[in-house]
Amino acid sequence: MRLFVRLALSRDPRLEILGEATTAEEAIELAATLDPGLIVLDHGLDGVLTGLAAAPLLKAAAPRAKILLFTAYDMAAEARAEPAIDAFLRKDELGRLLSVVRQLLELDPMPA
Repeated sequence: MRLFVRLALSRDPRLEILGEATTAEEAIELAATLDPGLIVLDHGLDGVLTGLAAAPLLKAAAPRAKILLFTAYDMAAEARAEPAIDAFLRKDELGRLLSVVRQLLELDPMPA
């Protein structure tokens, strides 16, 4: 799935992928180091923490980052209830990923 996310985001040259993590713990470490503007977070990460549990820790590590919970699970209610999560998207909505990211980052759509 990471390849598809990378491909979707690469369609906008204003976006740069700073890092990738396989566990929430690794993501928290990277977030503190890289200070990203956006974190695309999978709920089903490897490791001890789920994406939902990691979201507040990620926000603490990178306070300016917008967090998009991007998962196969239908967790819209849980995502809305977690203040650290700025948006939710199911993986079967991959085609909407770039537009949601642009909205979160307040970027205008690219001209055709």
